This record gives sequence, C-alpha cells and structure tokens, in this order.
Amino acid sequence: MTNTRGLLAIGFAVVCSLSLMGLPHPYKTYVAEQSRAGLLAASQWMFSQAIRYARNEEKSQFLLTQNVKLALDNMRLREAAWENVRLREALAFRGSEGAKGVIPAEVIGRDPDQIYDTIVINAGYDHGIRKDMPVVTAAGLVGHIAQVGDSDSVVQLLMRSRVSALVQSTRVQGIVSWLDGQRFRLRFVEASSFVREGDRVVSSGLGGRYPKGIPIGTVVEVSQVKRDLVFQQVFIESNVDFPNLEEVFVIVK
Repeated sequence: MTNTRGLLAIGFAVVCSLSLMGLPHPYKTYVAEQSRAGLLAASQWMFSQAIRYARNEEKSQFLLTQNVKLALDNMRLREAAWENVRLREALAFRGSEGAKGVIPAEVIGRDPDQIYDTIVINAGYDHGIRKDMPVVTAAGLVGHIAQVGDSDSVVQLLMRSRVSALVQSTRVQGIVSWLDGQRFRLRFVEASSFVREGDRVVSSGLGGRYPKGIPIGTVVEVSQVKRDLVFQQVFIESNVDFPNLEEVFVIVK
C-alpha cells in the first residue's frame, strides 16, 4: 500500500512537470509567482503558529507557576490560622486559675513504633523539668515526664499509665486505663454508683503523681454486665489528640 502511494505521488509529480513544461512562458512565470507566494504565505502562517504556540506555552507555564504559588500561600495561611487557634487555647489555659506554675514546650519527636506511647519535648533540666512532672494541654491530661535530658525530655503518654480518677459531678471514683485510640475505661466503679453519659472525669489526686482536678475525658458509655454484679462498665473518651500533639505544658509541682 505504501509503495502504491509513492508511485502515485511520483506519477502525479511527473504529470505536473510535463504540464508546466508545455505551458507558454507567461503562464510559467505566473504559476511560479503564485507558487512562490503560496509557499511564502504557508511559511509565514507556520512561523506565526509556532510563535503563538510558544507564547501560549509560556503563558501556560506562567499561570501554572502562579497557581502553585497561590496554593502554597493558601496552605501557609491555613496552617498559620490553625496555629493561631492552638496558641490562643494554650494562652487561655496558661492564664487560667490553677495553671500558673506551668512550663510550655513543643513536641519535637515521637515514638518510632507508631504506637504513640511516648513523645519528646524541647524542655529539660534547662527549663526546670523534673521526672514524674504531669504533662497536659488545654484539652486535658497527656501523661508525665519519664526521662529528663539537658534540653529535652521524654513524656510517657496516658496510654501506658493508670490514673486514679473521679467523676466530677458525683465524686464516684475509679481507675482510668487505656483501651484504644482516645478511648479509656474507668474501672472499679461500683454497680450502685450513679454515672451517666456526658459526665466529666478528672484526676483524683491520689497517688501523688497527678494533681487533683485535671480533665481526663468525658463519659461516652455506661453499661452493666450480667455476669459482673459488683462493678459497672464505664467508658470515657479523651479530648486530647494524642497522635497530633504539637504543644504541651509541664505542671511544676
């Protein structure tokens, strides 16, 4: 098929050449001028199209670059807005009653095993940090200082601790232990005790590690198991976003 087309093209070119050779001289001149004008116009059109394409490509690259810059600026502004909210909450907490003796710190490291049971903060002996000091945020109890360095400290999160706690409204006491995520259980609550969903659970101050009254979470479920007639099941949920902590406060005892 390709050979046939080539032969046809050659034949057409030969016929055109013979036809042109048989024309009078004035017609040959006219055809040559028209052909030259047509080729020049075609060349100019192709050149202008190439320039237009290059300009459109340049414009497209410019617009794409501007779009990326605007997107980055937008992301920075959103991050700044969220940081502003967090810092406002932190400042409000720091200025509240009962939170005067606190040391602010930023999270600079996390547990590499992805279990989120420890974090590293940028405050140590240089800021007056000592072992077993409680760590909190405006949302509630985070954990305690497990190790102290010269300029950083390791915080043991609440997931690996048992905290003596009480229901703020009814003063019902129990022991808080971690289940999964932000969900905890208030254990050893007597079946006759009055606990309802929405009740706030705070540290009781027993044991000496955590001061009394630090928020731990809110009751989200209360149930009674038939085979356990002594204690009821009380589940609470912390307001602390443990996987995404960025700023914390260390309470100075």
